[in-house]
Amino acid sequence: MTEKEKGAQEIPQKRSRFYVRGSLLIAITAIIISLFTGGIAYSVQDLVGGEASEGILVGVDEVREFWITAQQWYYNPKIIKVDPGDTVRFIVTSADITHGFAINELGINLTLLEGEMVEHEIVVPPDIAEGTYTIYCSVFCGIGHPYFKGRIIVGTPTTLLGTGMGQILPSIATAVMAGMFATFIIIGRRRAK
Repeated sequence: MTEKEKGAQEIPQKRSRFYVRGSLLIAITAIIISLFTGGIAYSVQDLVGGEASEGILVGVDEVREFWITAQQWYYNPKIIKVDPGDTVRFIVTSADITHGFAINELGINLTLLEGEMVEHEIVVPPDIAEGTYTIYCSVFCGIGHPYFKGRIIVGTPTTLLGTGMGQILPSIATAVMAGMFATFIIIGRRRAK
């Protein structure tokens, strides 16, 4: 074989290796982007959307009553709003299996058996810091348990997510990941030349 023929045979082999590596890089990057973006969108779902329930005022003592249903893997309503000093009655029911209802800052940790209604009344401490606190399931209930959360808003906190930024956070994350993907493709093509 002449030198010219050897050179002609080597070039396609290098390109085919590059295309295999490039395709593999694109596939891996696409998987990582999908997982990362999906994880972000799934984890912020409790930060965006949904109206805060103000509860129902009942009785002469102005008790704020919340009827809450726990079901795999969400609370309904998922956001509740109270003020410091409010007397609050939670009436919580599990619609399917055993769940928990816990709010650390208010000292609540209830076990909810399927179909059983649990009633718990508290006074929100007047000196509690205004803010958003997590309601979470304290009894392991399956694969979605880590994401089984709600929120209790105490007072009128001013946060970045409360001003509308949280509504576009998943879109921003997707745009950033798409930009990274495009950058990887451009860099890969430049290296190929």
